[in-house]
Formats: sequence, C-alpha cells, structure tokens
Amino acid sequence: MRPVLECCEQPLTEKDFQELEKQMGRPFPPAFKQYYLHYNGGYLPEDREGNAVIVGGFNSIRYGKLPAEKLYADLLENFEQLEGLFPFAYDQGGNSFLISLRSEPDYNNIYVWLMDLKELRFITDSFEDFLVFLLEE
Repeated sequence: MRPVLECCEQPLTEKDFQELEKQMGRPFPPAFKQYYLHYNGGYLPEDREGNAVIVGGFNSIRYGKLPAEKLYADLLENFEQLEGLFPFAYDQGGNSFLISLRSEPDYNNIYVWLMDLKELRFITDSFEDFLVFLLEE
C-alpha cells in the first residue's frame, strides 16, 4: 500500500523518465519511478490517517510551476553539496526531502535539507520506507 496523492500534475511517461535520467546522469530507484508514474507530485489528503510527519506535498516532475528538476538546479546553484540528491517533496517550513541518486551505499537514501540551518539530515534508507512511514499511525 502506498499513500494516495491529490491534485497531481500531468502524468509522466517512461520517456519522460528516460530524459530525466539522462539529464541527471543517474537512474532513479524503481520504487520512486513507479510511484511517480502513478502520482506526479501532489498533496496528501487532509483527512488522511497516518504519520504526523510534516510533508506539505510532493514536487511534480517536468510539469507545473516549479518542477523538481528546476528546483534541483536552483538548489545546486547555492548548495553544491546537494549534487545527486533530487528534491521530491517538501514540508510546511520550506525544507526539501531528497532522494539520493549517488553511488551505493547512499543510493535511494532519503534526506531532509533544512534550509534555515543549511543542514542535511538522514531520514531513512529507501523511498519505500519513506512511503511506509507516511502511512504509519
């Protein structure tokens, strides 16, 4: 089971992901790719049950006002240490949740980038675990 998102952007295609992976120079984890092929960004329902982790929403890829690849480029302009960490979600405080596309053993790890502190904090070791965490009570 995975969290349902509302107000998603235009659906992605396999070709969209191929282009993004070429742009990033790295493949995305299969679970991340599968989730985004189903939900391209969006918000968790307000009446949902689950963990109180403060996720404001998921960034869309390719479509929308600020697609994740543009956000990634903006983050890299100011914070080179975030190379290979792709922003996929955010919280209400303007912090970004990032998925690692870096080499093993870091690949697929989830982090939060605390903007005010300019600090990277580890959350969990896979996108799948992050989704499970969102569903836990």
